[in-house]
Amino acid sequence: MHENYQDIIKKWREKRIQTREDYIQSLSSYSIVFAYNSGVIENPEVTYHNTREIFENGKVVNFTGDLRTLYEIENQKKCYEFILDKVSDKAPISVRTCSRRCSAGRSR
Repeated sequence: MHENYQDIIKKWREKRIQTREDYIQSLSSYSIVFAYNSGVIENPEVTYHNTREIFENGKVVNFTGDLRTLYEIENQKKCYEFILDKVSDKAPISVRTCSRRCSAGRSR
């Protein structure tokens, strides 16, 4: 099934999203998949399992790799939650706002 942009917009609007929880439900596992794919581009030690564990539980059990990997995944989660809060509040979002907020967690 090939959908065009207008079809996708129509389906998204039909969801009638009002709250942060509506966004979370509508985006389903998107946050984890996006964070994993973004992270693994820069760091091949990022795994889907570890990304999911951090997003869902805030921790990874029995991790033996470089801690930087976990910090990178955690930063992805913080950025996702920041954007989710802004979108849920219908607040303006700019590249500058996102860059400033999301890069703040990288100074570990």
